[in-house]
Amino acid sequence: MSAGAGTLLGHHWRRHRTALVMLCLGMALFQGIITRVAPSPEQASFLRNLLRMAPGPVLQALGEQITANLSARGFLAFFYVHPFPLLMLAVWSIRVSAGALAREIGQGTMDLIAARPVTRASQVTAALIALLAGLALIAAAAWAGTAIGLLSRPIPEVVATDYLPAAFQLWLLFAAFGGVGLLISASRKEGGPAIALLAGLMAVSFALDYLARVWQPIHGLRPLSLFRYYDPQAILRQGLAGADALVLVGVAVVTALAAYAVFARRDL
Repeated sequence: MSAGAGTLLGHHWRRHRTALVMLCLGMALFQGIITRVAPSPEQASFLRNLLRMAPGPVLQALGEQITANLSARGFLAFFYVHPFPLLMLAVWSIRVSAGALAREIGQGTMDLIAARPVTRASQVTAALIALLAGLALIAAAAWAGTAIGLLSRPIPEVVATDYLPAAFQLWLLFAAFGGVGLLISASRKEGGPAIALLAGLMAVSFALDYLARVWQPIHGLRPLSLFRYYDPQAILRQGLAGADALVLVGVAVVTALAAYAVFARRDL
């Protein structure tokens, strides 16, 4: 990493450090509390027996998903795809990637940066490192909350390390969104529109994934959503899916490279 990129990385740290600390603490606290309310084996068995009394159509539509969540393992995995942890990582992804380049231009600070001996590639590199490092810390905080919670309340057959692949895939998901955000930011002159566009794309992607799972006529559109490639419960049962990880890595790499190319050629 060049000296210029290191200086810019310090700039990102000073701008975002308070938000990063709060996001990490919130994520760890949330996952830690979830371990306290996870069902014990006896409670899970009782609820599964109760579920078997539900009408056939209800079981057919919801039984598999609900039954998976009734075990402590499935319950904890579900909260890796709960809206709260998704929102925590989305906030960082949007804040850093979509605002990193466009916001500097809109606020006029890009003129000061451009006056220094710093290449445009270094500016994108600093934003990319800040994005990925922050996402890694927030995802690690999620896993740390689970691990600490399980230390204070051990649950039979539940091991904290089982959730490391889910935390890693969660990082990959928002690294892909972050790459999209960097590309958007590299092509915009104002931070507000860039942030709004990335937030809108995330919302549409989430809605498409949900609707495609419950409404058969649009099921074939589900691969268009990045959320399709993140399923913590499947990861817990079968391990990390290489194909899903490859898609997320591919999106992150392609969009980040495109951000370098677009930012190098645009007017500031």
